[in-house]
Amino acid sequence: MFDRLKIPTRRVSRALCLAAFSVLLAIPTARAFNPSLQPTAEDRRKVLEQGFAASLKELESALTLAYSPEKNASSAKNPAFVQWMDLWRWCDLLSRDVASEERALVQRHFLRRTGSGEIILCPPGVVPPPDAAPLRPEEVAALTAASNVRQAVAEQLLPSGAPATAGQLGDIAGTPLASAMMSDPDILRSFLSTWDYRDFAPLVLKNLRSIRGAHPSKWREYADLAIAIAVVNDSALPPHWPHQQVSPDLVPRDIPSPAEQFRRWVDANESGRLLLDLRRFTADQLTFVVDAFITPSETAWARENNSVHIGVFSRALRSIRYREDRIKQGRFFWTQSPYTFAAIRKNGGICIDQAYFAAYTGKALGIPTVLFNGQGSNGGHAWFGYMGAPNKWELDCGRDPEQNLVTGIAFDPRTWEPVSDHDLRQLAARFRRTPAFLASTNDLAMARIFLKSGDITRAAAALENATRTCPQNPEPWIRWTEFLETSGAPLERRIRVHEQAAKALSRNADSKVIHQNAVATLLRQSGNSAQAEAAEKRILSQNLGNRADLSCEVAASRVREALATEGVEQAALVFHAQLRTIGKTGGGNFVKEVGIPFVSALIEKGQKSRALRTVDIMRQQFVPQKGSPLDLALKEMSLECK
Repeated sequence: MFDRLKIPTRRVSRALCLAAFSVLLAIPTARAFNPSLQPTAEDRRKVLEQGFAASLKELESALTLAYSPEKNASSAKNPAFVQWMDLWRWCDLLSRDVASEERALVQRHFLRRTGSGEIILCPPGVVPPPDAAPLRPEEVAALTAASNVRQAVAEQLLPSGAPATAGQLGDIAGTPLASAMMSDPDILRSFLSTWDYRDFAPLVLKNLRSIRGAHPSKWREYADLAIAIAVVNDSALPPHWPHQQVSPDLVPRDIPSPAEQFRRWVDANESGRLLLDLRRFTADQLTFVVDAFITPSETAWARENNSVHIGVFSRALRSIRYREDRIKQGRFFWTQSPYTFAAIRKNGGICIDQAYFAAYTGKALGIPTVLFNGQGSNGGHAWFGYMGAPNKWELDCGRDPEQNLVTGIAFDPRTWEPVSDHDLRQLAARFRRTPAFLASTNDLAMARIFLKSGDITRAAAALENATRTCPQNPEPWIRWTEFLETSGAPLERRIRVHEQAAKALSRNADSKVIHQNAVATLLRQSGNSAQAEAAEKRILSQNLGNRADLSCEVAASRVREALATEGVEQAALVFHAQLRTIGKTGGGNFVKEVGIPFVSALIEKGQKSRALRTVDIMRQQFVPQKGSPLDLALKEMSLECK
């Protein structure tokens, strides 16, 4: 009986299997992400259909399997892998929520004074005081929810009238923008290389979406312009914009919507009213054009009254008559009339007015420009720089060669944080346009993925490979040395890596000094005080000529440390030793970075007569020109001592 039943039972099972198999064949299966091949339209559709958060997880699994950090054969250099990494970055951004971005915004701008414990707000463009420290995560969460803090964020950190947003960043971007960005690897790469983690992403995406929605026919042709406008318009202008020597109320400013800004720039470009074609520049370069928040009448004046050729645009500064009388009278602030180009040309001005005129008429003409302030042997000075062709900055226009103006400081329009002329040269350096540089950034991103999953070994391999792939790139060295510190690596190894970094970054003085200082600190921690002091002396001597500002930073650090640990007497010995070492080359940098803080510390401790003697000694050392900014700064310090 049972034997007769076996045959039909077996036939039924086979039939069912065949039927099931035919059904499975008819169902389209989702293609797995394959980083060895370039992303396809099907891959992009899959991201949109399953969502950015789910896609992020799947991408991380696929990238982890595909990544290989071997020297000279890293998968991070593979063009297909590069596109997948950018797709991962895009999903990582769009899978975030607005609430976390708001907390990050509060954490960047609300700080605690270590001495008083006071919580302070530092708006865009305001440099935090030296004793400002980050808040704890739980403090940030509580502050972000407070109504008075939310009001301060709306009034001082974000553009006026910026709409409140909530939810996921993917929803703010919207499907059309998200899809368009993924469909064009060049535009996505441009965005990811321009967008900064310090930007307020919800507003950046909202700006980009509004521009694309309002001008779809011009989107691809002027994508870099759109990206530049989006990232510059995500925060409030600094309180002292455009510079500190004019009241903002006197400056004719106009900040239309990002979509309207885009229209104006495109119209000007296509009607031939600009000296340079905006389409020639990258998005990060165009941020130094679109930060010209001046009225249309000012823009029109600049375009109608320019007579300077792009090849010699530095002459725009000298077209403004220099007012020596204002310097002699100590009138460093513009107060007589609205701060218009016509008024500056008619009345003349001092160095800051000349530099503003040249920089902002240049922006109106489509030229990337930057306004610098710096400290020299006679105190403060202003000049400007411009980019007459892609990646070719001219940064010394109006810079006085006799003043030892070793560093110019401007503000990065993406974040309104300080950026130096040395930084700009580094950003335009050739190595940043090589596959090796992009591969090193992908190594860093893979290290982040490995750390997220708890794979410390592969994270370390990716970080170390990033330093080998592109040794000139400063970021991998910072990340690698931070990893060694947090993972408890031996001091000897950490010192060795910092020394390797200083050697690899020998052409980048700012980055080199970071690692040299770290070596000195670690030597002191290991009990080698004599070697630490010798390392610090090398920093001072190596930078005394061309980068006295870096020598002054080291001197300031040593004086602060002596004040904190050994008291006023030892700090005074250190101060005067640094003054003798740096000599006249320090000038305004020494007074600003070392002199003023030390004199202020003496005054706080009730030693006003000693503070006054210190000011007199600095005056004897620097012999400032009468009426110069340095002379006036020393006079002001003397008054504070009485």
